[in-house]
Amino acid sequence: MKKYHFNLFAVIVTSFILLISCTENTIPYDLTDPDLNIDTLTVRLIDGGTYLAPPLMGSTNGLYFGEADGFKNLFSLIQYSALSLSGAVWTTNLLDTTVTVDSVVFTFTAADSIMPTTSGFELYYFPAGGDSVFSEAESNYLNLNEADVANAVKIGQPSAFTQGIPDSINPKLSFKFTDTENIINFIADTADTENRTFMLRNVDPIYNIVSINSRESADYPILNVYYRVGLDTLHSVYYPLKDMTIVEPRQITNTDKENISVGRAAGLKSIIKFDFKDFPIDSAVMVIKSAQLIFNSLPGISLDEYEIKAAILEDSIGIAKYWEINTDDYTIEPDILMTGNFDGNQMKMEIRSFLQGVNTGSYNNYGLKLYGGSSSDPFKTVNLYLDSNNQPYLKIIYVKL
Repeated sequence: MKKYHFNLFAVIVTSFILLISCTENTIPYDLTDPDLNIDTLTVRLIDGGTYLAPPLMGSTNGLYFGEADGFKNLFSLIQYSALSLSGAVWTTNLLDTTVTVDSVVFTFTAADSIMPTTSGFELYYFPAGGDSVFSEAESNYLNLNEADVANAVKIGQPSAFTQGIPDSINPKLSFKFTDTENIINFIADTADTENRTFMLRNVDPIYNIVSINSRESADYPILNVYYRVGLDTLHSVYYPLKDMTIVEPRQITNTDKENISVGRAAGLKSIIKFDFKDFPIDSAVMVIKSAQLIFNSLPGISLDEYEIKAAILEDSIGIAKYWEINTDDYTIEPDILMTGNFDGNQMKMEIRSFLQGVNTGSYNNYGLKLYGGSSSDPFKTVNLYLDSNNQPYLKIIYVKL
């Protein structure tokens, strides 16, 4: 019997060493084993605040148009690759004297099978050059506005969505050009100063939010080039390297300010911090099995498909109940991202990787940055309670060694 306990202790210690090297590893022993000393702790000392920064709409599932609920989508930008989807044809190859380009077609797909709008759309490009028009990580309505894209040149005539056949196929928006010289020269990027960036915007006002699939979606925007080489008729497909919508956010409400709030298009993010003074964090005597963070949200909106992301802060920052900044430069750990999902009005998020990292000394306990996930509706705002009546808590299950 003593030998059994010694072997079991050796297994646990070995497992703990493995966990130090990778906080995401699962614990490789049976937690139902009655010989293990498992305990549970609830942490309720959670503080936090909400901050406002200009909304960044890169890496969302859609390109957005129209205005509603105080939001105004100004325009969308798309930068295409210089290499075809097949990896065989560079845009510079299209300038070869043996190549005759017949047409260029830009195609965009609506995010839903229902006809999104009757408004026409216009396509622009930036022939004045420059190696970059926008940044997914930095561009917003404050540093990239109408004046900054005033030098864009419209290509051809407006186009409108056409319904797919059958109706279950999402509507398409296409621009076909047979006068291709300027476009091909632009996307060929021979001088390494062109940007292959195009701007899409609606012609008529749209009084709701219209979504077109972005590069994050399966039906992303594509650029088709149809050409001939000798007697061969060919075509190459080019995909977007990056894309985003520039949106003017709605006005912030007292509800946003008084709760832990996140909303991509609104520019709302939050910081939460944990006081572990009553939690015996000691990597020599414990291994954390789970750490579930639980928040209740204000009722009123459906959050079944909404995700909140949490990133680990690299530096200590001072927080208030609400504050505003022009640039979100709160740095985060690049290797860990946690996800919270909703069941009704309750959000649950597993943050064991953060807590185990604090436990082993891999991370400092500076807190977490919360923001809306890229696959969630960016125009939806989630308000989470942070008060004594609906207090968030962290439920920790750990093994005592």
